[in-house]
Amino acid sequence: MDSSSGFSEKRPVKANYTQTETPSSAEDSCQIPNKQNREVQTDVHESKENIFAEFDLDSLLDFLKRTTPLVCSVLERNSKSKAFDRYKLLSETDSTSISCLHVLEKSLGDEFCCSSVSWNSVGTAIAAAYSCIDHVNWCEHNSSVDLWSLGRKDFDPKKPNLTLETDCCITYVSFHPELPAVIVAGKLNGEILLWDISKEDDSLLASTEVASFNHREPITGLHWMLQYGKQNRIEFASCSLDGKILLWSYEAGKLKLSNGFVILAKQLPRNFLIKTHRENAEIGITSMTINYEDRNIFVIGIEGGGIFQCLFDSLVPASYSAFSPISLKSPISMGFERHKGQVTTVQFSPFSRNVFLSAGTDGELRIYSLLQPKPLLMLQLPTGGINNAQWSPIRPLVFSCVSNNGQFHVWDLKADEKSPIESIPVTAAKGYGLSLQNNNKNPSLLATSCSDGTVQVWELSGSVLMVENGEELQLQALSKNID
Repeated sequence: MDSSSGFSEKRPVKANYTQTETPSSAEDSCQIPNKQNREVQTDVHESKENIFAEFDLDSLLDFLKRTTPLVCSVLERNSKSKAFDRYKLLSETDSTSISCLHVLEKSLGDEFCCSSVSWNSVGTAIAAAYSCIDHVNWCEHNSSVDLWSLGRKDFDPKKPNLTLETDCCITYVSFHPELPAVIVAGKLNGEILLWDISKEDDSLLASTEVASFNHREPITGLHWMLQYGKQNRIEFASCSLDGKILLWSYEAGKLKLSNGFVILAKQLPRNFLIKTHRENAEIGITSMTINYEDRNIFVIGIEGGGIFQCLFDSLVPASYSAFSPISLKSPISMGFERHKGQVTTVQFSPFSRNVFLSAGTDGELRIYSLLQPKPLLMLQLPTGGINNAQWSPIRPLVFSCVSNNGQFHVWDLKADEKSPIESIPVTAAKGYGLSLQNNNKNPSLLATSCSDGTVQVWELSGSVLMVENGEELQLQALSKNID
């Protein structure tokens, strides 16, 4: 081939190259322990069939003879001990069936307390009476009865809906059981006031005059006299520390005295001895209750711890030397075993004609029957005296109380006959409970009053409100358990 043609068999070549980094590598090693297998051999140990063969039975028998009487005596003593009767496990006290709905309070001085509370007949309003804690001389305090309507839109626990002012401390207040606007209140000086709060201009209907033949000591009870066939009548009985029980009726715009009784030292049963500066001295009445079925029967608690059954139709004249427009009589028909302290409450059971409850400053709650002088059942608080107690309106075996150690207790005899099922503080402050009132129309509500002037509205739930079959029969059986 001609070289001049320009064709060449050799092609141009250009050399190129790329370079990457040399990958790094490392070597690691792990170590495991060397294992060796070895064999061991043990002899089979045969157990003896009689494992007690090595014990000395005679020595064991001598030991049991020496220790058995001692152990049995300690076990018997422990079975009778009451050291742990009121002890409850923490798990048992975590849940409570009582809660505080409201704390009602008003601006008061430190010397005032809430002495009494009462629900109206429809269960929507509560009245609170105020009194000075200590009185050195004659009462000159300006006090009041305050009312809260819990169902109103303008309800304010720190502002009462109505205030009824008085010129003396109020020791007891009670709503009429049928007329929701009628209230009766008793003063420290023995005067009684009757209001009708439905009247806006002047709600005071009538009042008793301060006279020697009327009450002249603090009123301790006001109880409405309800008669069959006579609806909406205003009749009530009052008791006082002056030893008198007076019956009143509202007629023609005035409170008319219709009957009266007096408790004199010399007319008390012989087994009830009381020291007085004069033979015919009046014995103060601290509490009173009227039988739900037989309105002729009532029970009173007096100073010194005495409890007596009385009759309204008694015709026994009282040797009362002071002037009285009516002939005062002695109502006592029977005496019961006395408390070791002052009687603060007596109340008939709503479910049994013969059964009533009593409480005292000795810290005892007692259940009595009208058929015998000794109590059917005695319950003791661990500490503190009892200032007020009440039966449940729906549970025959349930009752509650407030004590002067600041506790509110609920008892259920069906669940526990020795200790309360609930014990909670009445107030966070250093106060103590003074009065207690169930709401008969709404049994889930209960009110207590305190020495610091506050009123607590409690809501009950759970077992406290659960009516169980046979409770009423069990209460009747208890009342028939007579020695």
